[in-house]
Amino acid sequence: MKRFLVLVNPLSHGGRSGRILPRLRTLLPEGDFVALKNIEDASRLAREAKGYEAVVACGGDGTINAVAGGVLENSDTSLKFGVIYAGTSPDFCSAHGIPTNAEQAIAVLRNGAVREIPVLTANSEPFFCSMNLGMGAAVAASANRLRPKFGDFIGTLWAVLREVVRGRRYDIMVNGEEICNVAHALVTRMSRIAGGLKIAPPSLADDEYALWFAKDVSRFGCLRIVWNLYRGKPCGEIRVLRGKTAISSNVFVALEYDGDPHGSLPVSVDLFQNRLRLVVPQNEGECRCKNRS
Repeated sequence: MKRFLVLVNPLSHGGRSGRILPRLRTLLPEGDFVALKNIEDASRLAREAKGYEAVVACGGDGTINAVAGGVLENSDTSLKFGVIYAGTSPDFCSAHGIPTNAEQAIAVLRNGAVREIPVLTANSEPFFCSMNLGMGAAVAASANRLRPKFGDFIGTLWAVLREVVRGRRYDIMVNGEEICNVAHALVTRMSRIAGGLKIAPPSLADDEYALWFAKDVSRFGCLRIVWNLYRGKPCGEIRVLRGKTAISSNVFVALEYDGDPHGSLPVSVDLFQNRLRLVVPQNEGECRCKNRS
């Protein structure tokens, strides 16, 4: 049995994963490579993997989400999760110090350390970057279409500016508290949220996560917030939450996490029962009691 099971989404980044697959086989001979036919296979194969040191996702955020979710459900609690990135918006890799260069990522798989990271869930399904609603969901849908053609930064920026111009607002309920006139809201444990956009959360304990939102802002105010998000400067409002959080609305509010649509509100957010054993570079591998992403 080889050390790594590498699950490759051949369609990620306009087929980039599929094109580099022969090269990856040469670079990582100790890997069993499987070209995925659909995203459901990614979760199933990771969940059923036996005898491997690590299961590795090769693709974008959707592939990372599916494979990591399967690893969390695997009966082997010592199983590790690794990434060879081949997507368009490497927020997960950036947050955890995982290189996006294939050769360097493979070196991390061979020689890296393990960081056990807390994982959030939306309606009991794990997500690994951020869960966005309202404007964020619309931006993600547009950016997914634009990034392959214009790149991560320009594609995301274009999608953000289009939603700012539209100026849609929502009233949401968070654990029974009404928050009115919300332009954008998200839940995360990371600072990086999409395409270079970053919030400035406080240091979080392992059982905590952040709700970030912008409300009562004009279109011009939204542009200022976008500018601050690209610079990683404090903006909007942040609530630190623990345990289960219920988010709902009386109107349709689209929901997405890790770059893909996942229906609409209501949603129940919580922490997954197990932690993900993520392979990271040695200098990033020390277990952290606080999240400093």
